[in-house]
Amino acid sequence: MQHRVVKGFFFAACLGTAAGHAWADSMRCGHRLVVDGQSMAAVRAFCGRPADVQRSVMVRATTTRVGDRAVSQSHTVGSEVPVETWTYNRGPNKLMMSIRFVNGKVVAIRTLQEYGY
Repeated sequence: MQHRVVKGFFFAACLGTAAGHAWADSMRCGHRLVVDGQSMAAVRAFCGRPADVQRSVMVRATTTRVGDRAVSQSHTVGSEVPVETWTYNRGPNKLMMSIRFVNGKVVAIRTLQEYGY
């Protein structure tokens, strides 16, 4: 249950920082489509190197229960999960795109409100 709360908080925080951005379900790179769940390696193969990479870490909590219903204890452990945000510059006639990875997988794709260069 604790894991679900932290995960929900993380996504709520992402939504709060999305002001000024349009969310997209996918991003096209040539004839390939980038979607949620794809790996960093697949995105790099489809789209090439990003113009910018931002790295951070989030802490994800996991709670386990020990014992039976009469005598139970819970133990919560936090683990660090890598987060990267890649920004793609698609040229002066297209809006820039941002892809967020958590633990090496796409979790969000956004269209930024600024044109490339």
